[in-house]
Amino acid sequence: MLRKENYNGILILGLALTLLIFVGFAAYLLLEDARVVEAASVLEEERLSHGREIWNEQCSTCHGANGEGGVGTALNNKNLLQNTHDDRFFSIIRAGVPSTQMPAWSVDFGGPLTDEDIRSAVAFIRSWENTAPVIEPFIFEPIAEEGAVIFESTCATCHGNNGIGSDFAPAVNDSGYLATIDNEILAQVLLYGKPAQGMPSYGAVLSEEQTQHLLALFDAWRDGKNVTPAFDVTSLINAAVFSLEIDDYESATIQLNRAISAIPNGPGKDMLSTASNQLAEADSAGALETLTTLQDQWPIGDAANGEVLYMTSCLPCHGEQGEGGVGVVLQPNEFIQSNTTADLVTFIQEGRPGTAMAGFDTRLSEQEIADIVAFLRTWQP
Repeated sequence: MLRKENYNGILILGLALTLLIFVGFAAYLLLEDARVVEAASVLEEERLSHGREIWNEQCSTCHGANGEGGVGTALNNKNLLQNTHDDRFFSIIRAGVPSTQMPAWSVDFGGPLTDEDIRSAVAFIRSWENTAPVIEPFIFEPIAEEGAVIFESTCATCHGNNGIGSDFAPAVNDSGYLATIDNEILAQVLLYGKPAQGMPSYGAVLSEEQTQHLLALFDAWRDGKNVTPAFDVTSLINAAVFSLEIDDYESATIQLNRAISAIPNGPGKDMLSTASNQLAEADSAGALETLTTLQDQWPIGDAANGEVLYMTSCLPCHGEQGEGGVGVVLQPNEFIQSNTTADLVTFIQEGRPGTAMAGFDTRLSEQEIADIVAFLRTWQP
């Protein structure tokens, strides 16, 4: 007869070991979750740190040290961050934006960044979202002084300087008349004209913004205000020189008077007044010589103020001593040496499309840019 085996001890031991394995596995899972979270946190910190380095080296020059914008768009912007997916940021950084100053940064397109670098940069940009300020979109505001420039160049031929009227058309700078007609009707008159009364249509001539500037001028006149046109003195000087070269002395006189009214007292105004007096005395050759000299010097800048402006507006790209960096070397610079001040001011206003050199026409006044040019000339031999 076979002896009966007792396996109870083995079964108990097996169950105990199985239970121990389950307990150990559960403990491992609990600890693993914490380890994974910690590892992910470390990885995220490393990515943000790497992204910050890339931002400082590659992006801050155009978009600002803290994403506040400059040459490039302000990215530290709550509305932008809330409405732009990371994939969109990744795509733009990787391939750039054609016909803008935003180049392609991916190595696949000749840039210096790998896809992993770009993901780190995007992660750093995304880290601003919770604390990013709300940047309101640009809102156009019509300006009466701009409207006065448009009026003098487009409407004054018939309606007279400052809208006082002429033999060809009635006065429009008349608060009593303007009180009887609202801007909606005036806008329609500008759009469609009054053919039976000799008033042409300006719908294909004036942009919507120019029309709004004119309406702002009419508002000011309706309130009895005197508005000084915000003339572009550089253009007026060039126009006066041209008028003198073709013996159109009457036009030259108008252009000189406009330029004189548009600038404060100083060397430039003195030279304009000299040319005006010479023209009044029938010395057109002398007036042309005076204006040609001023044309080469205009706008006359203040080098000391230009140095201050350079440090805030130009240093990030061109270096503290004009040694270059993202931008070209400015000390010395043959382009500066071979161009007039007016040419250089226009160049800085308009920028150089397709490069990081964006125009400054909306950030600095003509005089401020002239001051910077005057400072840059102190670096030239």
